[in-house]
Amino acid sequence: MNSNSKNMKIELLGAAVTLLISVVALVSAAYAWYVANNIVKAETSAISAKTNGFILQIANREQGAQHGGNQMSLAASTVGNKIAPASTDDMQNWYVCKGWTDQGLVNSYEKVTFSTADGAKYGQYESGGKTLFAYSKSEFIVYTITQTGLADVYLDGSDGSPIQVEVDNGVLADPAAKATVLGSLRVGITTQELQSDGKTPTGDETLKVVYAPKAVSGKGNDVSAIEGKWTCIYNESLQEVTYPHFDSRELSGWVATRTGEDYSAPDGTNKIASRVGYNGMLLRVYIWMEGTDADCVNNAVEEDAATYSVSVKLAGIQAN
Repeated sequence: MNSNSKNMKIELLGAAVTLLISVVALVSAAYAWYVANNIVKAETSAISAKTNGFILQIANREQGAQHGGNQMSLAASTVGNKIAPASTDDMQNWYVCKGWTDQGLVNSYEKVTFSTADGAKYGQYESGGKTLFAYSKSEFIVYTITQTGLADVYLDGSDGSPIQVEVDNGVLADPAAKATVLGSLRVGITTQELQSDGKTPTGDETLKVVYAPKAVSGKGNDVSAIEGKWTCIYNESLQEVTYPHFDSRELSGWVATRTGEDYSAPDGTNKIASRVGYNGMLLRVYIWMEGTDADCVNNAVEEDAATYSVSVKLAGIQAN
């Protein structure tokens, strides 16, 4: 059956991962993307869902799947942390700058060694006597309640881009700072299967897609920077990314859309997850500032009072 003709079994009209990111310092730098005090702060993240068929529900990972269909399953939230510019190609290996040429071009990198101390958060590491974070990560469980079938999960493009970034306190915000943060921001979505307890991951974590709120253009300040390409650091050198990616201009093939009360997705549309059932699926959202992006070069901004909110909207369609 062509997925165009599928009827929606659930509305995720309010299904959104939302991170509030406050710029606390964007200090003028002689060099570009990795400066320890070029950081933003991810304060909170939340995901919520509003359903009509009660087939698909959401909880944060600590809660686990709230089997039984109570209202707790329709909302979840987590706490974020500060992030400094970093780079990755797989959400597993992260890199920061190590050295520069006399011209201020980055010529070497080092792999981040994450903290294993008690109480350490995701992405936390130490550098120059400071505690920094390569990324902010939120974890949620998406699942169906018993006897309601299986759902394919898509990005929801019914209201434009399924991943959106909004800037609050805009009157107080420095436009150059906003452009720097928005241009270098990345949002990555991964999934992982769960065991029957609805909590314990099994198998490999799979990177599904990475989104940039602005079209990638220009080039960063790596000695081998590539013009107009999505780039990253892997194995301590710059390369074009290998992960699936898109920006707000490139929605075709990435989203389900809604007509009236029905969601549909053309054949070949990329899914976030297939045949999600009672055991659920672990969904992770990574947010980071991509250091190799041209917009991560900032030599003018000293401080920005803006708050940045990132929302990820999902749509569920009954699986064949």
